[in-house]
Amino acid sequence: MRVGDPVRLMRWSRWGILIAALFLGSGMVLSAAVNHSRVHHIAWNLIRGQGQVLLDGVRQGLRDVGSPPTAESTARLLANLQDQELRYLALLAPSRPVEAGTALGGPPRADFVPAGSEPEILLSEAGTRIRLVFRAPPPPPGEPPPPPPVARPPPPDEPRPPPAAQPRPRRRELPPTVLEFEPLLARELVSSSRRSLLISGVVALAMLLGAGLAFRWLKRREAMEHQLARERHLAMLGEMSAVLAHELRNPLASLKGHAQLLAEALPEGRSRTKAERVVKEAVRLEDLTSSLLAFVRTGTIHRQQTDPVAIVRAAAEEVDPRRIELDSQSAPASWSLDAPRMQQVLSNLLRNAVQASPAGAPVFARISTEEQALLYEVRDVGTGIPPGQEAAIFEPFHTHRPLGNGLGLAVARRVVELHGGSIHASNHPQGGALFRVRIPQTA
Repeated sequence: MRVGDPVRLMRWSRWGILIAALFLGSGMVLSAAVNHSRVHHIAWNLIRGQGQVLLDGVRQGLRDVGSPPTAESTARLLANLQDQELRYLALLAPSRPVEAGTALGGPPRADFVPAGSEPEILLSEAGTRIRLVFRAPPPPPGEPPPPPPVARPPPPDEPRPPPAAQPRPRRRELPPTVLEFEPLLARELVSSSRRSLLISGVVALAMLLGAGLAFRWLKRREAMEHQLARERHLAMLGEMSAVLAHELRNPLASLKGHAQLLAEALPEGRSRTKAERVVKEAVRLEDLTSSLLAFVRTGTIHRQQTDPVAIVRAAAEEVDPRRIELDSQSAPASWSLDAPRMQQVLSNLLRNAVQASPAGAPVFARISTEEQALLYEVRDVGTGIPPGQEAAIFEPFHTHRPLGNGLGLAVARRVVELHGGSIHASNHPQGGALFRVRIPQTA
């Protein structure tokens, strides 16, 4: 990129801003999503830990009760563990199942695991709670539950047994148990992570919207800079062309006049043919200088209500009216135009169309309205426009014809733009080139 090129700098800047915002926004959302997934995993670990703590609390409570649990003791046990978010407890012993609290996950059900298997803990969501199902192996057949340990002081005259010889009380195992608790800490952790993910998404969306606005603004600035650069180029080219045209006009007029006199004075033959060729080339150079002066002429246009069909007919008379087929059925009765200068535009378009078409082939011209704008269409039946040259053909001195000067379409675009309109070229589906001139109605 050349230093000091504002158009290229803005093009790189707008794409850089958009790509940077896309990467940053995507990175923020992806990072927040990964953190949310990790937090969700940590929350379930907290829930498992909280469930295990509650199971240990229930086991300790049953050990303190000593006797098989009743509805009253189960309710007291639930009340003791409410500060740890326990909301429902069901002890499903085969002989006497008891429960306390209100279940959100439906009727309690917990089967025994096969004998000799390890106890099993299952977790599931039940509304706003977590339901924990503890499945234990069945007790050995015929073995009564161990009695609670009774503290009995020894007689005074009986010696104390050594500590190692004292019998250890058996640990009371839990029956199949169902409990429901509220995972407040885990829920707050997941909620905080969800808020962070939402904030990251909103920030990423705001970044993308801001980058999109900056992209559109820089694109408009780029178009303006491109237009200004083009105008500066045309202005410099116009000044040079005007100086060249004025400097060549008088010598060319003198050269053409003397060559005409010489051709008239010479007899028929080779010398007269050469003199007439000089006259012909002088006329061509004179046309070039006239085109240069027409190209550099700016100023204001003088619009007034006129018949748009009459302008096309006058332009066709300048070219070849026999080869031009005019469709004016949809033409408006009048339009605000600078008639002489618009006739110059249509003359250039019709002349190019006739030259591009095979000898004797017709050229089509059409006048209509489109979205409150006057539309001129000129179509030839030639080979069409080379691909990628649809915009370049309007640049000054761009031509593919040996005898062309490349200023006709440049002049046409300049006049159309002075009218506030636009001119576009394309290839017609049926062959040949199609030129469309849109002139909006004045405010």
